[in-house]
Amino acid sequence: SLGTCSSVATIPTNMEEAVETGVSKDIAGMVLPLGATMHMDGSCFSCVLKIAFLFGVFGKPFNSISDFILIILVAVLSSVGMSGVPGGGYIGEYIICSIFFPTQMELAFPILVAIGNLVDPPATMINSAGDYVVSYIVSRFVEGKDWLQKQLNNA
Repeated sequence: SLGTCSSVATIPTNMEEAVETGVSKDIAGMVLPLGATMHMDGSCFSCVLKIAFLFGVFGKPFNSISDFILIILVAVLSSVGMSGVPGGGYIGEYIICSIFFPTQMELAFPILVAIGNLVDPPATMINSAGDYVVSYIVSRFVEGKDWLQKQLNNA
């Protein structure tokens, strides 16, 4: 994840490790590819970080609860809308600029791109680790609460 900045590139390693640690191959084969394209919690975190940073740079205050709701909405929608392809965040950064900083676009966008390039590797790491954890949660719901103990006894 650190080298490629792509959640999709982590699928083979995540599937191998999930199966080795007790997740069934069927669950890993379903959850991990879906998570790599739809479950972008690291991207959501980085989106909020970028917005907060630019609010500070431009001295824009958080005026109301509607600002917070809009920030959360933009973060969730842009992180779900971003695919597992490196550089997919540029669209989200453009959306951030056009919603929150339309008059400072020529300065805000390069700042967001620079911050995005810095936080993309750890955000991808959070995304792929979250997919691995979700495979455990799905296994727990599908195979029952003692699924891991059964897997460890069979190994």
